Amino acid sequence: MDVEFETPRGRKFTLEVWYFATVREVKEAVRAREGVPVASQRLFLAGRELDDDARDAAHYGVLEGSCLLLLLPDDAVPPPTSEASAPAAVRVAVSAPAIGRGVALDLRASDTVARLKELLQDRTDGALPAARTALFLGKAEMEDAKALADYDPPADGTMEVCAVVRQPPAAAAAGGGNGARNNQQRIAVKVKFGARAVALEVGATDVVRDLRKEVERLRLPVRDGGGYFFVYKQNVMDEDRTLRWHEVKNGDTIEIFNGTVTGGA
Repeated sequence: MDVEFETPRGRKFTLEVWYFATVREVKEAVRAREGVPVASQRLFLAGRELDDDARDAAHYGVLEGSCLLLLLPDDAVPPPTSEASAPAAVRVAVSAPAIGRGVALDLRASDTVARLKELLQDRTDGALPAARTALFLGKAEMEDAKALADYDPPADGTMEVCAVVRQPPAAAAAGGGNGARNNQQRIAVKVKFGARAVALEVGATDVVRDLRKEVERLRLPVRDGGGYFFVYKQNVMDEDRTLRWHEVKNGDTIEIFNGTVTGGA
């Protein structure tokens, strides 16, 4: 993931770091890029110091797009924030299993949930469409018309939110009046390409080729022109058959491989 760094003197740069990197590993990446000794670095996120080198940076809310303040020995320590002086700003850390990564956004406390969804759609290039994305704070779904301030952001200004993409309702007209498709059993599966796996909700009677639409929507790095195929339990899937025919069950994993499948003699 890409993380931004800024110093009090206006120096800015971006580094790619592993999501599960420790604070020390992040500092080592800064040392390799900027030549600053690890022992001389102090990192802050939204006024909070990343003071335990052994912890994962994610423990402090560092996500894709986060901006860390890098302090060196000659820099003044930022004053601690208080409720009276804290700006009306909220950092939202969004986990999004559907796209396989998290997103961090800075908003005003007065911004609405609907505005947050619009920004998520822009940041993810449409992978989290505002009209179909539901946001959850804990187990409660957030309401579009409410402001972030209505959800009592924590003292450090960071809200941890989960984004779930709802599948669009199947169009009855497209099925020639077959309304049974709308009421079909829904199952959750994982589609895996290389090291990346994303969760999808699909219909048990969907044919395998329907998965290609989801692959395109999620922009997985498959071969252009449809030159890939699906494998379930080490067997190549017949794209004209349904998931139920292949005995795909809730929680199963379907793998994607680049290439084409040719029939035997």
